Amino acid sequence: MPSAHDFPLEKLPASPLISSGRNSSTTTEDVSFLRLPEVKLVTGLSKSSLYALIRANSFPAPVQLGPRTVAWVRSEIKQWAAERITASRTAVPSSSPKRTPQRVSEPWPAVKKWA
Repeated sequence: MPSAHDFPLEKLPASPLISSGRNSSTTTEDVSFLRLPEVKLVTGLSKSSLYALIRANSFPAPVQLGPRTVAWVRSEIKQWAAERITASRTAVPSSSPKRTPQRVSEPWPAVKKWA
C-alpha cells in the first residue's frame, strides 16, 4: 500500500480527519503541513529567526505530529506571509527626517599626539 510520502501534498486521496465532535467535512485537501526546510524556503528566514518570532508570538507555532516531529500548517504560513506583505506595503514612513552627514568643523590633525 502506498504511503503518504509517495504522493505530492496536493494529490493525496481525500479522507475525513478526526473531528472534535462537531459535524465537520474537513479533508486532507483542506490541511497540509510544512516541515522546517520548506518553512525556511517559503519565509527566507533561518531556524533561529523562526523560533525567535514564535517566542514573540509573531509567527505561527508548529503542530506536534509525533514525539519528535513538528510541522507548520501551510495555510497559517501563507496567511502570515500575506500579512507581512500587507504590513510592508502599508507601512507609514517615519516622520523624522533622515540624518545627513555633518561637515567636520576641524580637519583631523596630520600627526597624532599621544600622551
